[in-house]
Amino acid sequence: MLDSVRISLKVLNAAQLALIAAGALLLAWIGTALLGAGPAADGAQRAAQAGARAFAGAVDTELHGSVADARTLALLLRPGDPALTEADRAALLRDWLALNPRYGDAALIGADGSVRAAADPRRTGSSVARQPWFARARNAEIVIATNSGDETAPFDVILSLGMPGRSDRIQLRAAPAFLEIGPRLRGALDLPEAVVFTVRGADGRVLAGTASTSWGEHRSASVPVQGGRELGSPGWVVTASAPPGAAMAQRPDGRLLVLALAVVGAAGALGYALGGRAVQPLQRLAAGEAGPDETAASPVREFAALSEAVAGRSQSREAALALAGTGLDRIKGRLQTFEAMSGWTCWEIDPETRRVVWSDADSTGTASSADHAADLSDLAAWFEPEDRPLLDLTLDAARRADGPHDVVLRARADGADPAPEAERRVLVRFLREAGDGRRIHALSRAIEGGVSETPAGLNERRRNAVLRRVTDGIVHDFNDVLTIVSANLATLRRRHGLAPEPARLVDAALAGAGRGAAMTRRMLSLVRGEDEGIAECDLGASVEAALAFMEANVLRDVPVINRVPGDLPRVLCAERILEVVLLNLAFHFRDHRLRGFAVGAAEHGAEQGAEHGNEAETGLGLPPGPYVRVLIASGQHEPGRRGHASRPEHLEMVARLLGEIGAGWRLVSDGTGADAFLAEIWLKATARRPEEPALWQPALRVLLVESDSLVRASVAEALADLGHEVVQAASGEHALALLCESAAYDAMVADQSMPIMTGLQLAATVVERYPDIRIILASPHGHLPAAARQFLQLDKPFRPDDLAAVLSAAAPQVRAA
Repeated sequence: MLDSVRISLKVLNAAQLALIAAGALLLAWIGTALLGAGPAADGAQRAAQAGARAFAGAVDTELHGSVADARTLALLLRPGDPALTEADRAALLRDWLALNPRYGDAALIGADGSVRAAADPRRTGSSVARQPWFARARNAEIVIATNSGDETAPFDVILSLGMPGRSDRIQLRAAPAFLEIGPRLRGALDLPEAVVFTVRGADGRVLAGTASTSWGEHRSASVPVQGGRELGSPGWVVTASAPPGAAMAQRPDGRLLVLALAVVGAAGALGYALGGRAVQPLQRLAAGEAGPDETAASPVREFAALSEAVAGRSQSREAALALAGTGLDRIKGRLQTFEAMSGWTCWEIDPETRRVVWSDADSTGTASSADHAADLSDLAAWFEPEDRPLLDLTLDAARRADGPHDVVLRARADGADPAPEAERRVLVRFLREAGDGRRIHALSRAIEGGVSETPAGLNERRRNAVLRRVTDGIVHDFNDVLTIVSANLATLRRRHGLAPEPARLVDAALAGAGRGAAMTRRMLSLVRGEDEGIAECDLGASVEAALAFMEANVLRDVPVINRVPGDLPRVLCAERILEVVLLNLAFHFRDHRLRGFAVGAAEHGAEQGAEHGNEAETGLGLPPGPYVRVLIASGQHEPGRRGHASRPEHLEMVARLLGEIGAGWRLVSDGTGADAFLAEIWLKATARRPEEPALWQPALRVLLVESDSLVRASVAEALADLGHEVVQAASGEHALALLCESAAYDAMVADQSMPIMTGLQLAATVVERYPDIRIILASPHGHLPAAARQFLQLDKPFRPDDLAAVLSAAAPQVRAA
């Protein structure tokens, strides 16, 4: 008979904890292996995706390295050094290629496309101006160009050494080995040899790899080559293909094995230590001995101490549970505060158990809260039967996909909705829980009166905001173009004595630029929905622009006569209102087949209204003051042709629009009878400003801050033509750096719409640091905020005359006066 084996309690406890830790690690490894393992096709697909992404990243790295090589080669060749001959540069190119075998050829190309120096002596003196990539390189600093039909040189990297189109270029022609990244990539990612890679250009041509693969049996993945911010995407696509059995190798990591052994050993040591502490009281109890801090040793005292320890642990556990309950109450209180402030009711839905839980205040109205639970079918019963399938579809969509899912449901009149303020329509928003996604959270909110923050309303406001930003950007770019045209044409006319015919053409182009500026203002007014009924406008320019549109689209073959003088004062009527009035009159003329559309205008001064009383003079009850009287007339009907039946809606629209802005309207004859059409419009005129004598304008030192290089160059030319000294800055940071070097400037002209630092932000900094500099902000009409009123403003597009006028106000003599 075998003797019993005695095992120490400390050793037993250590062995148990070590076995538990080892079992947990083993189960984790098995679960990870089972989850990671899948069909062979899935393994091949993952291998193809990983390889394609890594290959595309490697191509991006190689392309960026090529740009760095081109810059290094430019420093070596020194294109602007006359001491270095072209033969010397060709020798340097050949030596450099010998050290960089991944390039097949390199060349230095002039701005006109001529090859100044090349590693291949046959290319020296030739021209690449007719090659397709040369046209692209005129406006780009870096160009990646594929070579069609040349397998020995898949692509070229062309780097401009200065301003694109005006400086020399470095051309690096890649060798076939440039894109042979596959072997290195397979070794780095531990991919099987069966995984193959193909690189295709934007035109579909194969740049590297093979084009023929049995795609039916292989798994493939394609990733585009990004290129990055400096290069831009070249349009290449990397495709990796792998057979079904070509999965990525899963090798055990020795470091993980060492970590697992360390965890098991630590668990054993912890169990041994805890077992030793737990066995000490039992040993003293069995031996009847007292501990170091005990006065006597007895079994009763030992049992009492053990009981107190157990009771203390129980109390600690209860205290921890109470603390957790307090934390939950705090969370519920915050949730109720959110519901009270936002008007939303929070729900938690478990689709598997079909339970719905929400929290609200109890029926007594106290601050305490209670959780309520119901079945999902009970939640659906609170809504109309026709809307319940929609609720199920939205709930199923929330279970399958991330993101909020909104639905508007109609609540039943007799429903037991937990929100007593609920109306007929309720907006419910579902969101899947992060993590396992088993539960779904929902927010419900009553829609008052059928209009609230519905998804359609939110999307409409987002669309309007996006449309306004896009329109502002388009108007800013268009006004920059008009500024370039106006500034250069006006400078040309001022600087060179033009013959009458060229001067007439330049004046017509300047008038067209002014019409374009008016069009951008009208487009902004339409998109923003601004009320500009009493805004000022130039009657002559507005009528001329409106008649050109009506003649081409409404009146067509009807003769148009414009007798509106160009020296009239500005009238209190928005261009948009005036255009709609004239357009309605044009439709009336077209419908009644009236012959001819004539517009005339004359100024009636304030003294006439004061002497005779404007009401007696006009008979329209207008208050005294200056007016501009506009007459609209037609010819007689064509013989044998009669107009359509009278349609007064156009004339009613005219009368309503003019009445809203306080203008006068008199219809003498509507043209439907034997008499021709005749009507008059009385528009309130602004007071004429007395013509100020031309001020002597000294030469100013102007700091011009503009991010657009073409606009900056055009405005600088106009300032120089006016006799000013100009220093240019391309950004707000550049301007501050120039001011740190020297603040001897009389004025600063800054564009408002600049990246990073706007013109107003720059002006706030400059006026604090350099208060003697007069600041002028340039922006399209209406784009500047109210905070910019303390500075001089210049509306884009502007002419050199406008620039001269605002600079005369910034001159030191004017400021002193």
